[in-house]
Amino acid sequence: MHATTIDIARHNADLFDRSEIAEWYGGQSLFASEAVILERFRDAYAGKRLLDLGVGSGRTTGALLPDVADYVGIDKAEAMLAVARRRFPGATFLDMDVRAISEFGPGRFDFVLGALAILSAFDHAERLGVIASVHEVLAPGGVFAFSFHNRAWHRAGGMPLHARSWHPREIVNSVHPQSWINYLRLRPFAHEEADYAIHVDPAHRWSGLFYFIDLATQERQLEAAGFEILARFGEDGRALAAGDDTSRDGLLNLVCKKAGAPH
Repeated sequence: MHATTIDIARHNADLFDRSEIAEWYGGQSLFASEAVILERFRDAYAGKRLLDLGVGSGRTTGALLPDVADYVGIDKAEAMLAVARRRFPGATFLDMDVRAISEFGPGRFDFVLGALAILSAFDHAERLGVIASVHEVLAPGGVFAFSFHNRAWHRAGGMPLHARSWHPREIVNSVHPQSWINYLRLRPFAHEEADYAIHVDPAHRWSGLFYFIDLATQERQLEAAGFEILARFGEDGRALAAGDDTSRDGLLNLVCKKAGAPH
């Protein structure tokens, strides 16, 4: 069986549209890499127009809302949006598919954020489409910052026993029977291609099918879409240079700008 026989985006979306998961995310703070990026690139969004892709329960909203002139967060998980709207009643949250952002029109935003590897929830063609749409909705010189699943991670594609960290929650989730049941059910849909892989990866005692790509290949995708790379960061927020070892990073982060105008 091949991954095209399952709707990856729909499967992954259903994992997160649950009230208990939405409430849990509502209590989470920024990751180390996100805090570093938002501090370093504050001038790119402060007083400007920002689009937050896959905003979920508003985990990133609190850090952004005080600084931006126009904040829009989008998501398709109703349970997540309900929590976000309760926490930040003054913010704009839309029930909208990330793949539909071209509906905003050209140049609508100055900064687009794709936190928590939101692009990894889509298949290859859809991912390239989202990147193209982000380029379209950004104003000249606009900035796109996002995280993604790292194909070079030493645990990429591993069994659900392999937790991302030694945190008790990660250990419990990784050995939970439901993780194994879902892993075995989805494993036939995983596959490797020259430029990317679709791997089964744990998500809240369930499993998703996520897109994994290495840093260099992801940069080439962005450059082909008209972006210029500004910075690279590891999962812990450390700055990366091209060619650095990323085998210990489950997630990587890139910051790029719409080419053709100074940042």
